[in-house]
Amino acid sequence: MSSENVKITPLVLSTGLISCVATALMAWVFVITEEPIAAAQQQKNTAALSQVLPAFDNQPTTEAVTMNGVTFYAARKNGQLTGFAGETISTKGYAGEISVLAGLKPDGTVTTVLVTKQSETPGLGTVVAERVREKTISGLIAGKKETGLPPNKILDQFNGMKAAAGQTPWAVKKDGGDLDAITGATITSRAVGGAVFTIAETFAKNKEQLLKETK
Repeated sequence: MSSENVKITPLVLSTGLISCVATALMAWVFVITEEPIAAAQQQKNTAALSQVLPAFDNQPTTEAVTMNGVTFYAARKNGQLTGFAGETISTKGYAGEISVLAGLKPDGTVTTVLVTKQSETPGLGTVVAERVREKTISGLIAGKKETGLPPNKILDQFNGMKAAAGQTPWAVKKDGGDLDAITGATITSRAVGGAVFTIAETFAKNKEQLLKETK
């Protein structure tokens, strides 16, 4: 055996040992963090659902049903169905995917819309997607505390709307529809409107089946 081979062998062995140790450490970290991460995500999902659903005492995430790209969550109070939340992802945002969550009455009427994930342009697309409470000097002086979701004129325009199965998709005024849009953020406005329509129309198409599956 040459001296060169003698030098290489320990190097190979030590490299292999380091790789094994690193792999074992990564597996250990995954095991100890998997449960806390899952719990944190569950808490985040429940918090978002509580913002668009009426009061509930069940675990809506355990009653999730996915239909045509929309995940529906059933809300119950004292065993009675009080509403649904529908969640879908639009791939038509200006900067990528936009996740939209919409509360629905049992008859499919939209109650509240929330954008749960987006990466739109600050000051333009974010005006469409974010709910930010504006603080005024008079409000600060008066010590006024506001509760509930901050208003957003684009997201709030869907409140009370209802889709019928197979109807023409909702559109912004620039495209001949009735929906308002933010100037300079028409793409984001279209994406959000399209996502809410998808949720409402998918519910209308599958209402009977959805009610059966969430009994």
